[in-house]
Amino acid sequence: MRQLTGSDPVRVGRYRMLAELGRGGMGRVLLGSAPDGRLVAVKLVHARLVDVPGFRDRFRAEVTATRTVSGAYTAPVIDADADAQTPWLASVCVPGPSLSEAVRAAGPLPEQSVLRLAAGLAAALLEIHRAGLVHRDLKPSNVLLAADGPKVIDFGVARAVEGDEGDRPQGGLLAGTPGFMSPEQAEDLPPTQAGDVFSLGSVLAMAATGRGLFDGPGVPQTLYNVVHLDPDLTGVPDRLRPIILACLAKDPGERPAPGRLLSMIGQVAPAVRPWPPAVHRLIDERRTEIARLLGAPAPTVAPASGPGIARYRGRLVAGGGALAGCAVLAAVLAWAPWSGSSARTAPSASRSAAPPVSWPLRGHTASVKDVAFTPDGRTLVTASDDATVRRWDVAGRAQLGKPVRHPDGVNAVAVGADGTVLYTGGDDGFMRIWRLPGGGRSNGFETGLGPLTDMALSPDGRVLATSNGNQYVRLWDLDDGKVGPALETRAGNVEALAFAPDSRTLAVGTTGTERNLDTGNSEGVAQLWNVYDKRKLGADMTGFDSWVEGVAFSPDGRTLAAGGGELTRLWNVSDHRQIGAPFPCRGRCYTMAFGPDGRTLAAGSSGGEARLWNLADRRQIGPDLTGHTGVILSLKFSPDGRTLATGSSDGTVRLWPVPASR
Repeated sequence: MRQLTGSDPVRVGRYRMLAELGRGGMGRVLLGSAPDGRLVAVKLVHARLVDVPGFRDRFRAEVTATRTVSGAYTAPVIDADADAQTPWLASVCVPGPSLSEAVRAAGPLPEQSVLRLAAGLAAALLEIHRAGLVHRDLKPSNVLLAADGPKVIDFGVARAVEGDEGDRPQGGLLAGTPGFMSPEQAEDLPPTQAGDVFSLGSVLAMAATGRGLFDGPGVPQTLYNVVHLDPDLTGVPDRLRPIILACLAKDPGERPAPGRLLSMIGQVAPAVRPWPPAVHRLIDERRTEIARLLGAPAPTVAPASGPGIARYRGRLVAGGGALAGCAVLAAVLAWAPWSGSSARTAPSASRSAAPPVSWPLRGHTASVKDVAFTPDGRTLVTASDDATVRRWDVAGRAQLGKPVRHPDGVNAVAVGADGTVLYTGGDDGFMRIWRLPGGGRSNGFETGLGPLTDMALSPDGRVLATSNGNQYVRLWDLDDGKVGPALETRAGNVEALAFAPDSRTLAVGTTGTERNLDTGNSEGVAQLWNVYDKRKLGADMTGFDSWVEGVAFSPDGRTLAAGGGELTRLWNVSDHRQIGAPFPCRGRCYTMAFGPDGRTLAAGSSGGEARLWNLADRRQIGPDLTGHTGVILSLKFSPDGRTLATGSSDGTVRLWPVPASR
């Protein structure tokens, strides 16, 4: 990191430049400050690349594609301008060393740290691949070790430079890094998602042993080793060997998809400090270096984690390539035009109208995972990955009192029917009960193995349903605190839960079967259960393009909304038939809610926008609700239906006035 000189830009877009973080073949990266004080990393593309034919168009397309990757394992690009004299993109600033730096300083990582790394990188690839992208260059220098887990970052703009398949750089250069390429890449075949999995295996082996599996005396020998030699896993702990060997299968078809890898890795032990002490010292040094540069005791770093959108709510995030101080997260990845939906969708409103006004609520320092109104609508409660639950005065748009604190990230929150009890659950696997308004804790219990990823409270306040990111739903009797037999979906891991107004019927959204996860074409399902006799009601609701990550009942309980892929579908609860054409989202549909009058549907997406739909004529109400710079993870209507609250991976909550349905 170095101070800026007179020849350096003072501003790039709306960001004030503070220092230079580093330089590379594709350009240089500057440390910048956003108008709200957050630190960002701004990548300036090298001037020689701007003149490459078609570069600007490819750069714009790659940035757009990258913005569809989001969730707990990746973070969106904050801003970009492909038409500037010098094209640039801005992303979050993440203090921390690269994996290669960490291994040089601390030696091979212990088994639990490598398992944490494996889970984070597999989860990152899962999100990247589900967006139709290929990383192409996963390697230790493109993995950042932050205080709360690994981040996959990528400073390359290789796809934008290369152009279309077959339009290789002059000189026959290969895309990727020889020691961490897949055999297909080493033989100059197009990069694939299976190739990313092979690279992941090589990265994990390096983390566990401190050496590159296929390193030779030169590039030709290294490439030969990648294609022909079996890996020597001497020194790799026994629990990691089958995981790494599966990734390193020479045949791409034999490698597990990221979703399958997460199942193989299993539950990782929680840890406040996941890395060896020497690595955490490096992290502290990065933060101190930035603080010294700014002349401040501690910088405010832009939130690096978008929540678990695959509601596998560990705080493991995607990222790649490290520079001194901080690094650009989720820069430009390579796009593969594999999937798209041909389903007919409900008509959208014109986007030409001015976006509606919203009021941001700022205070959280990480992803806002869940929001809930009190029954009187005067207070909004929000849960965040920053390990706090906060209460907000809706009318005054101000925080009420001190935040309620958890030992780790908070993923779910619910308010009792009388407004005096608050239920919260998070990454430590405990559900806690608090008394409102003061927030005094009265009780709590462990919900199962692993983080509590989602929960739903029955309207009558008697039953709490919880999930720990697996295929089971636990039902808690809140009168005595006892748990009955778990519901087993037999249709993949649980992603979403919602109670019907009758307090007996529970909707469950899932990832789909393990077989589908292996093929990379996971098709989630929605199910209905009777929580009292533990009986599944009717057949699964299917036809989704991806995991079902949000479910909601209409106020009369007759209709279920379920979001899978880029569409939200409506289903008749009585016969499980789909109702009309689905409603499109900008990106994946993560959360949805019906208005209290039953005439309005709201849906929030990975594109950072929410949409309102009139269910009578199935038309969009007004323009998209824009303002968030991250994924919308949760949204709720106020009890009177006049306000919509949205929580985002950008760390903010927004309140939107809701126009009346006609």
